[in-house]
Amino acid sequence: MLRDSCAIITRAIRAALVLAAVGLLPAVGAAASPAALRVGMMPAVNSIPLIVAEAEGFFSAEGVAVELEMFHNQLYRETALQTGRIDGSVSDLINAVNAVAGGFAVQVTSVTDGLFGLVTAPRSRIRSIDDWKSAGVRSVQVGLLQDSIIFYSAERILQAYGVDPRTIAPISTLQVPTRMEMVVAGQIEAAMLPEPMTRVAMARGAHLIADSSVMDQTPGVLLFTPQAVSEKAEQIAAFYRAYDRAVQAINAGPDHFRRLIVDAGGFPPMVRDSMVIPRFQPARVPTEDEFEDVVKWMRQKGLLDGSIGYRSVISDLIPAR
Repeated sequence: MLRDSCAIITRAIRAALVLAAVGLLPAVGAAASPAALRVGMMPAVNSIPLIVAEAEGFFSAEGVAVELEMFHNQLYRETALQTGRIDGSVSDLINAVNAVAGGFAVQVTSVTDGLFGLVTAPRSRIRSIDDWKSAGVRSVQVGLLQDSIIFYSAERILQAYGVDPRTIAPISTLQVPTRMEMVVAGQIEAAMLPEPMTRVAMARGAHLIADSSVMDQTPGVLLFTPQAVSEKAEQIAAFYRAYDRAVQAINAGPDHFRRLIVDAGGFPPMVRDSMVIPRFQPARVPTEDEFEDVVKWMRQKGLLDGSIGYRSVISDLIPAR
């Protein structure tokens, strides 16, 4: 079941709500069967395996009832986690570490395969990574969400090309559509956007400078509440069997699913043919190196005090691969 949630929340609320505390999960569904596993997602490409698993009947085939809920704002998604309206969600390691450090013991069960693009305004003189390099020490205003996977990815993308990430002058914009409109209108020189919003901006004249495919792994994840991991472990295992079946089907013929992805994922119809569909990995947990790189970055940004262990955030529900 795919429902739609949409909201605008201020950054002040963001600071207060970042994965605060787990509420008790109410039972849903028929009394004769286990409660459905409720999972939140965002309109981005790392949600595609969930969309396909539902549409192709893989969840049902694996004997698990799954309710997917689409959110257009990550803060509403996180609020749904804290109140127990959903059991888990598509999220990222930075959110997860912040949550655990703040006393909300979510468990990361697997990575996801997202894609982010760094684009510049149609009238910008920066139209390639070489142009960005030639800008020298000049800072470039980049629309992104500070203290987030978006900022982390922007810095790592530039570093992969030998560009000093300090050339980023962050302009914090919570709403992705607002960020895209600002860069297309030339109100900011650049922006970090998730796929497929990158394609929408490019269709309106923006220039793709680089994307996160140069990174070994973006820190996108699937996570579940501790109560779900404890009480619904068998359902989560079945969920991942269906997830892996969806990954196999998508990788075998991604174009077959384009219309479904656009319709069910809430993506703009104009990106159906141009959207980049990643090659998805079977479910696996983040490696310790991936985890530590995120933790190191968070410390450098003043987002994390003290130490936090790999096993305090990463679940062993899915065996390492």
